[in-house]
Amino acid sequence: MNAADVLRRLEAFAAGKPLPRGEKKQVHLAADRDVLIVAFVRMGGESRPWGIAFGHPGKTPTFLSVPDARNRDRVAGMVARFAPVLLSHLRSPADLPETPEGPGDLQPVRQVWLPNGTHLDMLHHLAYAYTFARAHPEGVDIELLNRFGRACGWLFREAQRPGQMAVMVAPKVLREAYTFPAEDVRQAHLGYLMAWLETPGKLEKRLAAATEAERHSIATSLDPVIERDPLAPAVERWNEAEKAGGSGPTLKLESEIAGTLRGELERRWELTARALTWLRRDSRRENAGVRELLRDAAVEQWWRFARPERIHAGLEEGSPYVPGNETDRHPVTAAAGYFAHQAAADVASSRLVHDDRELLAEAIARGDAFRGKIVSVADEGEGRKTRPVWRIADAAERQLRLRAESDVVVVGNPRQLGVIRSIEEDRSGSTVIEVEIRGGKTLPTGPGLAPTDPDLEGCEVAFVGAPADGISRRKTKKIRQKDGPGGWLTHRIPGAGAGVFPDDDVDDAVVAIPAEED
Repeated sequence: MNAADVLRRLEAFAAGKPLPRGEKKQVHLAADRDVLIVAFVRMGGESRPWGIAFGHPGKTPTFLSVPDARNRDRVAGMVARFAPVLLSHLRSPADLPETPEGPGDLQPVRQVWLPNGTHLDMLHHLAYAYTFARAHPEGVDIELLNRFGRACGWLFREAQRPGQMAVMVAPKVLREAYTFPAEDVRQAHLGYLMAWLETPGKLEKRLAAATEAERHSIATSLDPVIERDPLAPAVERWNEAEKAGGSGPTLKLESEIAGTLRGELERRWELTARALTWLRRDSRRENAGVRELLRDAAVEQWWRFARPERIHAGLEEGSPYVPGNETDRHPVTAAAGYFAHQAAADVASSRLVHDDRELLAEAIARGDAFRGKIVSVADEGEGRKTRPVWRIADAAERQLRLRAESDVVVVGNPRQLGVIRSIEEDRSGSTVIEVEIRGGKTLPTGPGLAPTDPDLEGCEVAFVGAPADGISRRKTKKIRQKDGPGGWLTHRIPGAGAGVFPDDDVDDAVVAIPAEED
């Protein structure tokens, strides 16, 4: 939390209610047909779902459940009923009559909305369970479960990518859109946040409503009282009736268990739908940079999900690659993933700051941007070449993280690239920053003037650090080259001599690591 965050939190406390964060919405809110809201509940101690709710906003969701989540065959049957809906929503090539053939076919980007982070974790659990599954109950398509597992794995990984638009965890979206007068740890609860937003009145009334809403679980885990009292006895009686072969009592108990689980699923699902509705009613317009992030999201989905699924389905040639669910399995893959995420973070922040003055103020407070008046304009070019040089006076009192030779871009005109030549302090105490414009030298600046026009003197201009995603992308490619520096280390695991361990202290250690061939 930086100084700007602290100030916003104090302002929210003073107002007694959540306050909008940013001038614009920093996230895309897809149309109802392109949104699938999904909620899970699980039995204590189990990693697979006990019940699933899914559907589009504005329509009645579908509820699925099993009487006992410890019965893996029944859970697989339930998942097999949900899988076609999720796969067709994500435009999985094997599950559509017309398969996507490029990123353009994945527009508009489809979103999956979840009640909180534990529901995202459930997607990870489902990827573990079904991506590489081989055994399956009679009547269940194992290839369908495998495709479903790969889709869940991609959704979980995509949710970690900065700037992504496919997986919307509702509390996270709300925290990015509003500043709440509450501790960070409490803001993971969707019901708590919605009570702050929906309850009219002063701080005390909103806080009381939020505290009451916080008592009810929104996570995949049920309230212990609900699981212990109505559900545990019913599950025990169902198991006894199942063993005895009594169909009548079994069906009655199944209905009783399903009814209790449906109430819990419905509350989670409806809270998520209310969060989406609230955000849509927000009068702020969408940040212009979101459109570019949506294009990136479609490209990412194509290369990370749709195209690999085409290879799996035999629609394209190639060797299908399935990422591991628990590890990158190789140092090159891990390093490439790190640089790819670093590039995504650079792109996301740089594209949004140009259309939001509050985000620009945050960047200035961090020292990643500066704003001031142009005190002089010079053209150091020779002949027909122009070489605009501006001197900008910045009176802000903060530590500037940008340095001489840092690449910067003009805020509002990201194609106009400059480089800082010097940073000095004048007699008045202002910081004077000299910037040479090297890119977009023919583009108009500010009031429509050429970068070399002397009339720019006195105009206010802002610069932000240029995104370094190009460097990260080049690193991503270079790290995959086997003949580069350190390739002997990153592209193969050297053989190691057998270690000697005491017989009574093995601790699951790997005694010998065999060498791998390239």
